[in-house]
Amino acid sequence: MTTKRLLRIAAKDGETALGLWEMQPVGPAILPPVLLVHGATFGSALFDLPVAGYSLMQELARGRFVYAIDVRGYGASIETGVMNAPMAAHPPFCRARHAIEDVAAAISEIRRRRKVLLIDLIGFSWGTIVAGWYASRHPAEVRRLVLYAPLFAEKNALWLDRIGDAADSCKLAGHFGAYRLVAMADVIARWNSDAPGDPADVRADGVVEALFEAAASNDVLAGSRHPPAFRCPNGAFADLVEVFNGRPLYDPGTIEAPVLLVRGACDTTSTATDMQRLEAVIGSVEKSSLEIPDGSHFLCIEKNHMSLYRAINTYLTMD
Repeated sequence: MTTKRLLRIAAKDGETALGLWEMQPVGPAILPPVLLVHGATFGSALFDLPVAGYSLMQELARGRFVYAIDVRGYGASIETGVMNAPMAAHPPFCRARHAIEDVAAAISEIRRRRKVLLIDLIGFSWGTIVAGWYASRHPAEVRRLVLYAPLFAEKNALWLDRIGDAADSCKLAGHFGAYRLVAMADVIARWNSDAPGDPADVRADGVVEALFEAAASNDVLAGSRHPPAFRCPNGAFADLVEVFNGRPLYDPGTIEAPVLLVRGACDTTSTATDMQRLEAVIGSVEKSSLEIPDGSHFLCIEKNHMSLYRAINTYLTMD
């Protein structure tokens, strides 16, 4: 059984306390450490569910230290001034450009602790923007890059209907303040919106409950709400409005590390055409893409999750 602990590190602004999760390796640490960067809603909880066999972190910990960052406003990094203020008091919090600074702080700490120059980097969904952007700026620090459910720049009408302004879909809807509240019903609705056919075909019993409980456990106020709900920053939505209008947030042409792009074949958020467009413009000499059948946007915690785990592990253990 692997051991996981929470490290506290300072963000580059010197004001924000960040939570960096560290999982000890199974066996000797013979592989470079890896850092996981989460998406727009669940924080790092998505990578380590308390359900047997549903932990990407544990799967990756065979011979390496595994880390997962909660960027400001998420999970173990939720306690900020903005997140404790009324949601309407501030604009959407934690844009990708801010998350990059938190990833920088995490990578600096990992390199110091493990005494390495290079690490492997994995991003999920909105986190692929953050991870790809970071890799494009810091080629000397990233050995291999995995972008799971990658997002780049493609018109996505489904998402613009969800979060775009009704009068101008080029903008985020005005009701989104600094953060939003996410209840169990919201988690189910979001997952169901991406699942092909019957959600039970891809989702095992008890997993959605475990996901909500894991995400909500980091918010001390979650249980005081009726129904229970955790706070989640809206800065990612402001970024996604840009991306889903076809406006990229960074230049992948400056990425030098080998890159694997991987998505569930039924994902309506990270589409096949957007992944192909991203692969075409990535500057790396070594790059590849993979679609895994029977999976939606949340493939990493669906019934076919081991196909994703194996694909990532195989890629990261290459010389």
